[in-house]
Amino acid sequence: MRGIPPLQAIILLIALGIVGYAGSQYIDMGNPIIPPVQPQQSAAEDHIVEAEIELIFSSPPHSYTLIQPSTTGEKDRVILQSSPPIDNPTYGNAELVVHRLSPYWLDIRWPEEAEPNSHHFVQIYISPSHGESQRYSFFTSSVEMNETFEYSTGENSHE
Repeated sequence: MRGIPPLQAIILLIALGIVGYAGSQYIDMGNPIIPPVQPQQSAAEDHIVEAEIELIFSSPPHSYTLIQPSTTGEKDRVILQSSPPIDNPTYGNAELVVHRLSPYWLDIRWPEEAEPNSHHFVQIYISPSHGESQRYSFFTSSVEMNETFEYSTGENSHE
C-alpha cells in the first residue's frame, strides 16, 4: 500500500464523484423541500363580506375617519367617516375582503374644550357576516388619535 498512493487518490476521487452524482440525482428526484408559492388571488377573485363596525368613544369626538389604505397604488378607501351629530356608540357597515390581513387607519379628533389631562378612549368591534369578530381598544391623552391596526376575517381553511 505504501507504493501506490497516487492510484489510491485517483480511486478515491472516482468514488467521491460517483457518490456525489448519485446523491444529486437522489435529491433532484424527491419533492421540493420548500413548497411552491401559490399565486395570490386577483382582485376579481376576492370574496367580499359585509361587516358591521361599532365604535364606542369615551366622549363623543369632533370627527373620525376609518380608512383602508391601498396596497396597489390606488386611492385609499374610506370605510367610515363621521357626520355630525356623532352618536355614541356609532355603527357603520363595510365590505371586507375575506381571509386577507388588511391594515386600517383610524383618525379621531376630540373637541378642544376637554378638561386638561383628560384621557380619551375608543373601542372598535368588527363583526363580519362570515368569519371571526375582533375588538380593538386605543387610548390617548391628546385631542387627536391616529392609530393603525390589521384585521382579517380568519384563516382560509375551507375555501
